[in-house]
Amino acid sequence: MKVRDMRLRRHGVVAIAVLGLMATAVVPASAERGGGGGGGLAGAAKASAFALDVDVSLLGALPLDVGPLAQIRLSGDAGPRFVNVVKAQVPPLVEALVLATGAQTKTVHGVYSKASARVATVKLKLLGELLIKVLKSGCEVSGDTVNVESDVVFADGSVLNGLVGADGLALAARPNSRLSIPLVGDLILNEQRIEKQSSPHGNTVMVTVNALRLALDGVLGKGDITISQAMCKASGKNIGKELKIVSATNGQDTSNDVHEGDGSGDGGGLLGGVLGGGDDGGLLGVNHLLGGGLLNGVL
Repeated sequence: MKVRDMRLRRHGVVAIAVLGLMATAVVPASAERGGGGGGGLAGAAKASAFALDVDVSLLGALPLDVGPLAQIRLSGDAGPRFVNVVKAQVPPLVEALVLATGAQTKTVHGVYSKASARVATVKLKLLGELLIKVLKSGCEVSGDTVNVESDVVFADGSVLNGLVGADGLALAARPNSRLSIPLVGDLILNEQRIEKQSSPHGNTVMVTVNALRLALDGVLGKGDITISQAMCKASGKNIGKELKIVSATNGQDTSNDVHEGDGSGDGGGLLGGVLGGGDDGGLLGVNHLLGGGLLNGVL
């Protein structure tokens, strides 16, 4: 089955080609559905996930606001539920294959929130045909324990015009790793954010995990491309009293690297000063990332 969806948003027209749309369970976007309403004395739970979201304004082009795709939102006592999309294209920025999300929430016999998102293959054209084999994120909140995980596995080859080895980049990625790309913006990998709020009624723990986020803030334009986001929220008297965080990044235990209140900081600088920023676009040759395609001669 082939579905072509034409959307008009923010005065911009964008075509999305979605092939073989499949959903084992679809939650209406107009409401967060659940069996128990998510309230009461026991506590509340919410979970959501999406595979791809594009919200950018590109230089010399109409704004693009696409997604979230394969989105799922649950609250109360609901799930597990899943949404799958075989293929999505957002020209000229990104192509994605096998987009999948899942979520589950519980408020009976304890409060529990779980969500996950996965994209099997992504071609991020905005960064010189960057090919990524797996982008996965997940979160889970139960009692005092928060579990977060994310994987970013680059395809064999290289990243950023061949000047950074892709395999080495994937292996080196830590939680909240940030690559500052001169004149373009920031590429944030394995973003794991955990926040806790306390009140007389108990605690609320909110978790956001993004496998990859490209934050544009340069000559190419402004906005975000987010791939594989999972969000979990749980509240109650038995939630987060003595918060324990368990983190896994690319299959490695990174629990000591993730703490409450951590955001998408520089993570110590994944590549340090390698990126540079001189008139020639720095060591990575930012002028050549797009082969002159979207820059229209500006650089």
